[in-house]
Amino acid sequence: MEILELKAEKRTAKGSKAIRKLRSAGQIPAVLYGHKQDNVMLCLQEHAFTHVLHTGARMVRLTVDNKKESALIKEVQYDNIADRVIHIDFSRIDLDEKVRLRVPIELVGESIGVKEGGMLTHVMKDMEIECLPTAIPEKIKVNISELGMGKVIHVKEIPAMKGIQYLSDAESVIASIHQIVEEKAVSEEEILAEPEIITKKPKEGEEAAESVEKT
Repeated sequence: MEILELKAEKRTAKGSKAIRKLRSAGQIPAVLYGHKQDNVMLCLQEHAFTHVLHTGARMVRLTVDNKKESALIKEVQYDNIADRVIHIDFSRIDLDEKVRLRVPIELVGESIGVKEGGMLTHVMKDMEIECLPTAIPEKIKVNISELGMGKVIHVKEIPAMKGIQYLSDAESVIASIHQIVEEKAVSEEEILAEPEIITKKPKEGEEAAESVEKT
């Protein structure tokens, strides 16, 4: 995986007011941590990080105060309303040490079951792996072409990738094909044809007799 360059600056401003000011200036607050070093609060240009994010890169080379550090994009927080990145967590890494992370799963191909009229359910959207930083895949591609009606595909059925260890439960279901069950429509005539249930009203004297029996 290509390592992209990204410039960042240390920030000292704290609090919601200072963060709002940063974001209004087109910057994103971030934090760099890990490798038994102190956490460093950062800020970086929104457009620069958005470009990196769109490439699918998970690893960057951060330049902070003319010092370069390899880091993993560990977590990205979004503003769901504005659809903007509002915070980033970077984790320091050593290129010679394996890392654990989750990568997205992409289903490829058209399954036999779907061609037969079944419905595809993508159950697991990402999975945990372990590998060297330089071997991090953009995504795990899972071929579902042979997935038939009523069948499922598990983690254990994914072909091995060189240098990558799958850590997610081997029995976990990635995708399945279900037969579409159509609910039978009830016509107005059928509804009207249903027998009406009538409660019999007791005759005079029956109600009084029933009351006496209960006492």
